[in-house]
Amino acid sequence: MKKTEEWLDIHMFRKQGHSIRKIAKLTGNSRNTVRRILRQKAPGKYDAAARTSRLEPFKEYVKKRYQEYALSAVRILEEIKPMGYCGSIYPLRRYLQILAEPARAAAKMTVRFETAPGEQAQVDWAYCDRFPDAQGKMISIYVFVMVLCFSRMMFIKFTTSMRLPVLLACHLEAFNFFGGWTKGLLYDNMKQVRISQSEWNPQFLDFANYYGIVPKTCRIRRARQKGKWNGLCIM
Repeated sequence: MKKTEEWLDIHMFRKQGHSIRKIAKLTGNSRNTVRRILRQKAPGKYDAAARTSRLEPFKEYVKKRYQEYALSAVRILEEIKPMGYCGSIYPLRRYLQILAEPARAAAKMTVRFETAPGEQAQVDWAYCDRFPDAQGKMISIYVFVMVLCFSRMMFIKFTTSMRLPVLLACHLEAFNFFGGWTKGLLYDNMKQVRISQSEWNPQFLDFANYYGIVPKTCRIRRARQKGKWNGLCIM
């Protein structure tokens, strides 16, 4: 009796619109075997010996090739067919998904990032909304936020602009509020700080150098990793 795995493959191919002849070619079965399995409403019972996958003798080789070179299922199939593998690509793809799972899980892990007192603060802007000013004109309101990484003490200031002079003025008010400044400051990728991944804003860099601050920015689209705010920093 055919394995559950093979029953699922054959029924899946049929749902995809493949002919019996094509399914037989893809699975390595005779057309009569394919017809018989398609008539089955559920996988039949089979002995423990029948559990052995056609891929089983090649799994060590597949694992080695995938871990060394991250080859695709199509590429590995081309390699193991001359070695005697007569199954379809689908069991191979499922096995590669199992091999890839630890790497995917590790990529999602977040390492808690702790800093000593005075070591680092995190800085960001947030858009609040549009509100009427004293004359009734609608203006955009932003909030500047600086958080001390060790104590989580926070300074905020609402502004009507996010230009560099406003940003630097907010820094000075935050320093006055905290009674000093940290050795490093961590930012999102705001253009007032970093023009590109390879170029800092020179005016901001002059400000940071004057106060002896080491600035860092976050990886793009990696906000989840930030320790106290939203992402993990890079130099």
